[in-house]
Amino acid sequence: MNQPTKHLAIVGGGPRGLYALESLYLALHNSDTHKKLKITLFEPFRHRGSGWVWSPSQVDTNWLNITERALQNLPGRPEMRIGETIIPSFPSYTEWLPKEEQNPPATHPDQFPPRAKMGTYLNARFETIAQTLMGSGWLEIIEGGVTKLDYDGRFFTACAKANNTPIHNNDNQDAEHFEISHIDEVVLTIGHQDTELSDQLKSWKAHVAKAKTPLLFTEAYPIEKILEAKIDAENTVAFRGFGLAMIDQIRALTLKKGGRFEVINEETQELTYYSSAEHPQQFVAFSLDGLPMVPKPLNEAIDNQFMPSDEALKTFAKAVHQGACGKHSAEHHYFLMEEIATVVVPVFQKLGDSAWSHDLTDEELYYLIINYLNDQSLEHELLLLHKIPVIEMMEMQVAMATSNGKISLDYCVGQVWRHCQPSIYSEFSYPDLRDNVIAEVIALDEASKRYSYGPPVESIQQLIALHKAGFLNLDFVNNPDITLVDDGWQLESNGKKIIVDVMLNAVLDPPKLVTVTAPIIKNLMESDVIEALHTDLGIRTDDYGYVETPEGKSFIPLAVLGRLSKGSVIGVDAILECFGERIRNWAERSVAQMIDTKKTDG
Repeated sequence: MNQPTKHLAIVGGGPRGLYALESLYLALHNSDTHKKLKITLFEPFRHRGSGWVWSPSQVDTNWLNITERALQNLPGRPEMRIGETIIPSFPSYTEWLPKEEQNPPATHPDQFPPRAKMGTYLNARFETIAQTLMGSGWLEIIEGGVTKLDYDGRFFTACAKANNTPIHNNDNQDAEHFEISHIDEVVLTIGHQDTELSDQLKSWKAHVAKAKTPLLFTEAYPIEKILEAKIDAENTVAFRGFGLAMIDQIRALTLKKGGRFEVINEETQELTYYSSAEHPQQFVAFSLDGLPMVPKPLNEAIDNQFMPSDEALKTFAKAVHQGACGKHSAEHHYFLMEEIATVVVPVFQKLGDSAWSHDLTDEELYYLIINYLNDQSLEHELLLLHKIPVIEMMEMQVAMATSNGKISLDYCVGQVWRHCQPSIYSEFSYPDLRDNVIAEVIALDEASKRYSYGPPVESIQQLIALHKAGFLNLDFVNNPDITLVDDGWQLESNGKKIIVDVMLNAVLDPPKLVTVTAPIIKNLMESDVIEALHTDLGIRTDDYGYVETPEGKSFIPLAVLGRLSKGSVIGVDAILECFGERIRNWAERSVAQMIDTKKTDG
């Protein structure tokens, strides 16, 4: 049997596409079959394994918001044997690091590497398996994107548009448009996709087209495009958004134009900023709520204060699974608030004098946490007031993150939530709940991300230093009135006004299926192959990642893993989830179906 028995296409060669490829061959390695797979992988970006989000060539001012310590959970690849072919192992991320970086002392500041560093790892990992599989004739890589999928009831045909000439074993294809047919199964592992612009951005785009002089960037990344534009000391720059993308943008527009930060306090990572005449002298940040990202604890020793016990995490995971998929599944999202509160209470009480003082009983604290999670603007003596100046808020949160200030209840809740997130992501997959309850749970998790997806202390100290040096204006941070004027945009808040002539969108669109404009997604929706789980969410899939087909329709061998299946799964933006159990489950199911198939070989 020389010919492969199953032809599978992976659409998207970023981290999830890489792990899908590895997981398929691991499942094949662990099976007792002698059948083979032929895989066609489509990826328009030249750095396969990383995708554009983790590009090894991006600016080093784009940082991860996960510590290298947490990345110890990113597994390596074992050696696999398929027939006479040996697929080499590849180390875990931590094993891949230089020895001196692998196990830093618990009191050393956690390291948040540049995204390019992770991209270098992912690309190297991809190439080692790809070279082996291509050498055996089992993998074909198309350097281009799929625009359309046709399914005739037995096979898929992928219509693709190449960026360059397709590579490896594809010499007869047209260099621009071509088709790959007789595909038995397709898995979509595509990440961030273009979406429809909001009404606000549409109006701004039309304004800029008429005004000519002002600059508008509707996409946060790649930041290289922003750096290539003529943005200098003559410009006043505004950021639409006050999150991680904004921090990357302002870091690039200062450090890449000659500015520099200097540490003046190692214990708190406090910085002073030395400016350059090459960069804008005024930056203005704003968002709908004006709230900053919250720094993660400075190091492992500080972070351990917020770590629930193993028993508490185990009980929590069981409760989440029961609420999501049990016999008596939850009727509303409050079950998750209740379970989080149960975990937080003993952690906060154990902080003792390190926390804001109070005389609440465990029960009173429990209900306060639930009320806070239900309304994060709640005012209480244990909660950081949203009404205080944003610079004061950032300074207080830095103090908490560095053990130089007592800890508020909201900071504790946010850090405990982060430690609970892996259990939420694992146990809330493919929930058996009403769609509106799923949407509410996901909204609750999204609300936690200001804390759980928070940046390093250093990032917030950079913003504080820029503000103190007079370059970052925070007077308009909380939902200012915006008027379009000849010179750009006029922002107004609390009687103050400012005109900006460069506007950078720093808001990343959520994976909301109905707004995605990618041709392949529009094609699949128009042909009724996929449907949204909820108007605010992604594609409806089954427990193995396969698209759920309407009642009365036959199963379609199309799987969706990752960002566009948000709702069926949760935690779609986390790098560790790209190497998780859900992808392994799909791969094992795919190989099992290949073994059980009644089709004749070839």
